[in-house]
Amino acid sequence: MPRDKYILWPIYFDRRRSRGGGRRVAKEIAVPNASIEEIFKAAKKMGLNPQKEENAHPSRWWKREGRVVVDKVDKKTKILRELALEISKNREKQ
Repeated sequence: MPRDKYILWPIYFDRRRSRGGGRRVAKEIAVPNASIEEIFKAAKKMGLNPQKEENAHPSRWWKREGRVVVDKVDKKTKILRELALEISKNREKQ
């Protein structure tokens, strides 16, 4: 993986997971069952040049849910927080 990219897994945004279980954003902004499609759309809207990849999170190797690779434009925690807020906003619109 190039050093100028971040890997984003759906588990990072899953409200049902604990921090120890893989969630990387605050529970208040996390969403249940985030999909790579939602992450991809939010990242595209934020101009992060996203790419979808078929893969499985190392701790959930049996579940091939995929991942999104984005450009490093800021700290990963800030990008994750902004993406979680964007996904929440998109879900409210639907």
